[in-house]
Amino acid sequence: MIGRRSFLGVLGGAAACGQSMTERPPNVVFLLFDKCRTDAIGAYGERKVHTPNLDALAKEGVRFQNCFTPQALCGPARASILTGLHPHAHGLRRNVYPTNPGNMNSNYPEAIPDPFRDKRFKLWDNFVFYLSNAGYATAHIGKWHLGPGNPGFYDYFKSFNSTLRHWIGEPHQSRYRPDVHTELGIQFIQQHAHEPFFLYQSYYAPHEPSDPPKQWLEHYRGDEHAGYYGSVTNLDWNVGRIVEALKKANVWDNTLIVMTTEHGRSWDARPGTLEGICTSYEETSRIPLLLRYPKRLPQGKVWQSGVTLMDIAPTILDAAGVQAVRGGIVEPPLGPVFPRQSLIERVKRNEDRWTEPVILENIPQAAMDGSYFDERAVRTEHHKLILRKFDARPDMRAGELYDLRVDKEEKRNLWSSQRETVRQLSRQLEQWAQAQKDEVGVELARYAAG
Repeated sequence: MIGRRSFLGVLGGAAACGQSMTERPPNVVFLLFDKCRTDAIGAYGERKVHTPNLDALAKEGVRFQNCFTPQALCGPARASILTGLHPHAHGLRRNVYPTNPGNMNSNYPEAIPDPFRDKRFKLWDNFVFYLSNAGYATAHIGKWHLGPGNPGFYDYFKSFNSTLRHWIGEPHQSRYRPDVHTELGIQFIQQHAHEPFFLYQSYYAPHEPSDPPKQWLEHYRGDEHAGYYGSVTNLDWNVGRIVEALKKANVWDNTLIVMTTEHGRSWDARPGTLEGICTSYEETSRIPLLLRYPKRLPQGKVWQSGVTLMDIAPTILDAAGVQAVRGGIVEPPLGPVFPRQSLIERVKRNEDRWTEPVILENIPQAAMDGSYFDERAVRTEHHKLILRKFDARPDMRAGELYDLRVDKEEKRNLWSSQRETVRQLSRQLEQWAQAQKDEVGVELARYAAG
C-alpha cells in the first residue's frame, strides 16, 4: 500500500515496462495552455519572446518540433487528449456548453450539461480514469471545456467549462485568475507529495481577451500582439512557480512534465475561421509540446518527425506503468484502448522519422461561399493536403496542396500543378481512413485522387 491507495494496477503494468516493483510511480503534471502558438515560446526560436521557464523545460527534456492537434477546436482537442482518439472516433466534434451555446458553427446548438453521459460521445475510456483507478491522486484546475462538473475521476476539481474571464473581478483591479489557479495547483502538490499524483493544470490564457497584468507586457512594447505574448510570459512565470513547488517537495526528478496547448491561432484571414482557429493551416494546427522526465527521457532533444496530442494518453500511462484494459480484458476484441504509441518509447528507440502522415480533422466556424464543410488534411514531412466536403452543392471543390519546404506560410496552392503529389497523399489518407472507419476521409480521398 502506498499512501491511501493500493497500486496493484500500477505495479501490474510496471513489471511489463521494466519499472521496479518497489519503485514509487512518477507524478505527472500536465500543463495545458489555450490557443498558444509555437512562436510564443522562446525554445522554438521563431521570434524573440521571454519564456525562461518553458525554455528550461525544453533544455532539460524533449521539444517536439512538429506536434499537431487532431482538431483545432478546444472541446474536440481536449477529448482527443483524454481518449487518444481522433475526433470522429470519440464523436465530440464541436464545443459543448451547459446552457445558451449560441449559434456559432463550432458549437453544438443544444445545451449539453454532461458529455460523459451523452451516448453520442465515447469519453469514458480516458487516461485520467485509468490513473485514478490505479491509485493516483488526481486533480483538474482551470478550463475544462468538457462540461461544467467533475465527471467523477478527479479527487479535486476546481474548474469551469469555458468563457470564465481571466480576472477574478474588475480587470487590473482584482486578482489574475491564472495566478490564483497556479496557487491551487501548488497546494495540491504540497498536499499529495507523499503519494503519486496527477495534476491537470489547465490555463484559459493566452485565449483572448489578452489582458495580463501590465508588468508582463514590458518585453513586447510596440508589438501588435503584446497582450497575447505577455499572457504567455505570465504563464511561463506560473510554470516556474509550479516547478519550484515540485523541487521543494523533493519530487521534481520523479515527475513527468507535459506542456502543450489544444491548438494555436492564426493572425491571418484564413478561410473557415472567425477566431483564428478551426483550420488545418500550420499556425493553427502545429503546436508546442515539451516533455521532461529525466529517468526515461534525454536532455535537450529536438524531435523532428510528426506527433499528435493523441500521443499524450499512452505516454502518460507508460510513464506511470498503468495498463489500460477495457472490461477487464487485456487484449479486447476492439483493439487497444489507446491505439497511439508512447512518445517515451519512440524517443528511446530514436525513431525520429516521418513513417506515417499526421491526419487532421476540422469543422469550420465560418462558411465558404455560403457553405460549411467537414475538412481532412494530410501532413507529411514536406507537404500538406487539405480537402473539404461541403454541405451544399457542389459537394466537393478543389482542395489545397502546399510544399512546406519552400512555402512555410502556405500561400501558394499547388493543387492544379502537382496532381501526382495530390494523388499520392490522397492514397495515404484513404488507407488511414479505411483503417480508422472514417467515412468522410475515404470519400474525400477518393475524390481528390480523381
